[in-house]
Amino acid sequence: MGAFHVLNPSFLEAPFGPSRSSPASVPSALGEAELGSFLELLAVKRERPSLPFLRRLQRRCLTTVAFENLDIHWKVPIPFDVRHAWEKVVRRRRGGYCYELNGLFGWALDRLGFAVALLSGKVWRKPTRSWGPEYDHVALHVRIDGGDYLVDVGYGDSFRTPLPLPSAERSDVSGAYRLSPDGGELQLDHSIVPGHWRPLYRVSLRPRAWSEFAGMFHWHQTSPDSPFTNHTVFTLARPWGRSTVTERYRMETRGARTVRHRYRHKDEWLEELRTRFGVKGPLGPHAG
Repeated sequence: MGAFHVLNPSFLEAPFGPSRSSPASVPSALGEAELGSFLELLAVKRERPSLPFLRRLQRRCLTTVAFENLDIHWKVPIPFDVRHAWEKVVRRRRGGYCYELNGLFGWALDRLGFAVALLSGKVWRKPTRSWGPEYDHVALHVRIDGGDYLVDVGYGDSFRTPLPLPSAERSDVSGAYRLSPDGGELQLDHSIVPGHWRPLYRVSLRPRAWSEFAGMFHWHQTSPDSPFTNHTVFTLARPWGRSTVTERYRMETRGARTVRHRYRHKDEWLEELRTRFGVKGPLGPHAG
């Protein structure tokens, strides 16, 4: 394998600005007040951009904001709009899927003064043993303190701190994560049992505009082939592992050990979202 060179995106085009082919979908109305409310939700004080600050922001976002697809399950349309993601996360204490969470987090990093680029990812499809299409996932490329890092707060059981580009291997309470160059892209793998790796996704380091993700953003909400239209998930990282809620049970995961608590009543899972996860407002098909 030849040397893999980290691409040098200019960051001259704001990641949430328009692409060459379509207009931006992020309103300019999100400003300092909204940023302050988001940082308050994360219980993080504003600092100058630095790698330690970036690490703290990523950890706090992962343990505060859930990865979930409840609106997709209830067929509540999700606007392609970071302001809607902000309202959902900050006002209603909900979560979202990758476009919502990494879109919001990327916007916050940009406002905080970090150099941020959006990356297109292809998720590994275990049932078909194949990679998804371009724009299947959105991740973040952040440049800080002379280094380049992969950041992701929108992939379920994600790594907890930024991964150095182009290659890295890190471990946390959720297992080990390995980032490695492969065929002009970077592949992220995960391991719970030492020596046994499973692929998660691949990314190209070519910077993308927010508007380029609109097609897959809609596809994941509506297609019967989307993994999000076929099951319900609400999962949140914990300092000790992970809590996951479905309609039938709650799972508590610590390393390779998972304990399930099966619900006795139909709406018990909705009550747990409120009591255990702090979700506010209505839940159900009319919750949008």
